[in-house]
Amino acid sequence: MEFNDLIPEISHDGFQIVSGDMFRHMQRISLPSATLWHNSISFNKASIHALNNCERIRIEVNSKTKCILIVPVTMKDKNNVQWLKNNKDPQARKIECIAFTSQLYATWEWNKDFVYRTPGRVVTIDKKVMLLYDFNNPEKWLYTEKAKAN
Repeated sequence: MEFNDLIPEISHDGFQIVSGDMFRHMQRISLPSATLWHNSISFNKASIHALNNCERIRIEVNSKTKCILIVPVTMKDKNNVQWLKNNKDPQARKIECIAFTSQLYATWEWNKDFVYRTPGRVVTIDKKVMLLYDFNNPEKWLYTEKAKAN
């Protein structure tokens, strides 16, 4: 008797393919992502690695396209934001910025009771590497006490 003779044959009828988009949260760790709360913004460790662990960034927004561009800069840039917790072991951090995020929520007509996350991708402008986050179709969930702790 062969091994294949022991495996029952079944019908493929009725099965549907599950879209890979339904599992995108599982890729959060390996792909750059940005998360917006009504009072802050954060970027995951993959985002920091994508920009070669730079210490400071400039955040640019295109309100019409609902995109955020992250540009590596030095401390000399007057609009620089420190996005690393620790240079030796780079970790993402939640950046408090209620003036910025509340304005985004209002402009993009988002509900402040929700948190919004989207993947990012590496892009170049004038041969400079940057990260682009498109918030047109973000993952979202209800803002809870647990989300506040993250």
